[in-house]
Amino acid sequence: MKFTIIHELPDRLRVNLIIPKGFSINMDGINGIQPPLIPPLLRGIKGVVSATFNNKTGNLLIRHNGDKGVKKEVLKAIEIAPLGLCLKKAVDKGNLSHPPLAKGGKGGFSKGEKGGFKRYLQAKKAVISSGARLIISPLFPLPIRAAITLYGAAPFFKKGIKALLNRNLNVDVLDAAAIGAAMGIGDYRTAGAISFLLKVGDYLEEWTKDKSRKMLTHAFQIGDEYTWVRKNGTEYTIRTSELKEEDIVVVRTGSRIPVDGVVIEGEAMVNQASMTGEPLSVMKRQGLTVYAGTAVDEGSIVVKAIDIGNETRIAKIVRVIHESETLKADVQSHAERLADRLVPYTFLLSGLTYTITGSLVRTASVLLVDYSCAIKLSTPLGIMSGMINSAKRGAVIKGGKFIERLSKANVFVLDKTGTLTEASPSVIDVITFNGYTKDYVLKHAACVEEHFPHPVATAIVNKAKDEGLIHEEKHSEVEYIAAHGIASYISGKRILVGSRHFIHEDEGIDAEIAKPFIKEFANRGLSMLYVAIDNKLAGLIVIEDPLRKEAFEFIKRLKNSCIDKIVMLTGDADTAARNAADRLGIKDYYSQILPDKKTEIIKSLKNDGYTVAMVGDGINDSAAIAHADVGISMKHGADIAKEASDILLLDGSLMSIIEAKNISKKTMNTIKQNFKYIVGINSSLIFLSFIGLSTPAFSAFMHNASTMLSALNSLKILKEKGNLEPYCRNY
Repeated sequence: MKFTIIHELPDRLRVNLIIPKGFSINMDGINGIQPPLIPPLLRGIKGVVSATFNNKTGNLLIRHNGDKGVKKEVLKAIEIAPLGLCLKKAVDKGNLSHPPLAKGGKGGFSKGEKGGFKRYLQAKKAVISSGARLIISPLFPLPIRAAITLYGAAPFFKKGIKALLNRNLNVDVLDAAAIGAAMGIGDYRTAGAISFLLKVGDYLEEWTKDKSRKMLTHAFQIGDEYTWVRKNGTEYTIRTSELKEEDIVVVRTGSRIPVDGVVIEGEAMVNQASMTGEPLSVMKRQGLTVYAGTAVDEGSIVVKAIDIGNETRIAKIVRVIHESETLKADVQSHAERLADRLVPYTFLLSGLTYTITGSLVRTASVLLVDYSCAIKLSTPLGIMSGMINSAKRGAVIKGGKFIERLSKANVFVLDKTGTLTEASPSVIDVITFNGYTKDYVLKHAACVEEHFPHPVATAIVNKAKDEGLIHEEKHSEVEYIAAHGIASYISGKRILVGSRHFIHEDEGIDAEIAKPFIKEFANRGLSMLYVAIDNKLAGLIVIEDPLRKEAFEFIKRLKNSCIDKIVMLTGDADTAARNAADRLGIKDYYSQILPDKKTEIIKSLKNDGYTVAMVGDGINDSAAIAHADVGISMKHGADIAKEASDILLLDGSLMSIIEAKNISKKTMNTIKQNFKYIVGINSSLIFLSFIGLSTPAFSAFMHNASTMLSALNSLKILKEKGNLEPYCRNY
């Protein structure tokens, strides 16, 4: 393996590998694969302290004990290292990078992506051959020239006839009619030029789609083709697609992390730009979570794999974005329908042009102008760009129509617990009554609560664990009553854990004895769970669930984002709810409400003409999330809430909602802007064609140019920042 020494100190050596022809280095590393196998070979040399490889630069950094003999041995090892251990050939002649993850968890291109790239190559080939025919056709006699033109136009005639047979008067018929009109007057040069420009248009469309696929690949690159794993103290490489849960993965400087997992050893600075959009690396050490697609900038970590392949968070994001076309925005569907409806009018105008002017050239010029091509390309491209940008900033939007709805949302309904408050409440006190002890109440409450994945339940279980209380599974089946509480039997005694409404009003258990404590804790903004055993109040479990620090800034930014109302919902007592609402500056709130009441509030707001966004995380929020125009769930929420949601917050940050709303607003503004440009430019072309100032070739050229410009304008959404200036400053 050839190399050059680029930096040298007595105990340190930096070497750059020289990449031979047929191999390559790109920004994702050497063909996007795992670093060379040289570092472990070097680390086996006595006197070598460390050896790391940087994918981005192709540099090896070797630290050793300063012995000159060690240096010579290191350089010799690099020189004689087999090329196959170091590099891998480019994917193909085009040096294609690997997409994030193919269907089924394998590396390489998925079926849809292969088809898309094939269409792109076919369109490129068609442009080249059509251009060649356009150049050489004047060299031949008229009959041969006509045959060459007909051959080049055949695909357009075929599509036009097929559309007519299916009773569709669309753009394919327009294209065929325009070419036919030019050939009808014997202007084969113009007919050939039209065919060429239409093929250029097809190529530009496929080029743009291919660019968007590569853009998605680059934005969410999951990992390298090969991964280092550790087993029984030995490190070796396997294909990333062969990874299994619980595998121990070793990731070093310059490599991407291939799994979602927990760091069990080492420290590293990890670049999470692919997930969060933040350019600065963050420190990851033992016990912290890392995600597939992020990259180790410096250091080395050992990760225990939790989610792999299509189960990783970033793979799910990619899947949602790829599938987004099934959930088109209303504006997208409307624009496409409008564009198709304009086709008959174009034919009508072309007929009118011929009737008035008798010119087939002008008629062909009018026929070559259509609105649908640009609209059908730029609109979905804008939607996808908005989804990618939003996902990178922590909010996965599950379809184009939800971008549109979020941009219009003028009422935000916010669940309090777990949304506006920290997702890690804690038990600060246990008050007991009727002869029960603190340990007894806490132990048995934890025994039934541990079966439910809710932050409050987790707090109770953790408190019992901290107190050293062991709770054996002696209870009967646990019944969960949504937004009320839990009921079960322990050693023949019925135990109830839940809200005051559940214990006192539904079950009729007297809570008068607890009244002084209830008032005191409520005034302090604390929440309470009631525990009853054998139809008697056994205790109060006092929960502290502090407001998120970011909640204050979130509410402030939300008020400045041109919305009409903010509503807070909670099952807490009115005093605790009012305390939180006053601190956050929320005027409208509802306390002690059940799931059906939450749904009623959502429906009522929608009936009043509002576009409602609901943010929640619990099982009791899922119905309201599903009924809202836009349902938003926190990442730590219940599975049913995440499933019902239209937008999922990956990092649980409320500020991601603000960024997603701003991006969605920009996306819709760009789509509307494109629509105005497309209609304006193409209408002007029709007018110029009608008065004879535009030739068919010029019409085709300008039409394709406007299509390309609108597509590029849609791609600009990718670079929009989420923290835009507020759209409204008054609330």
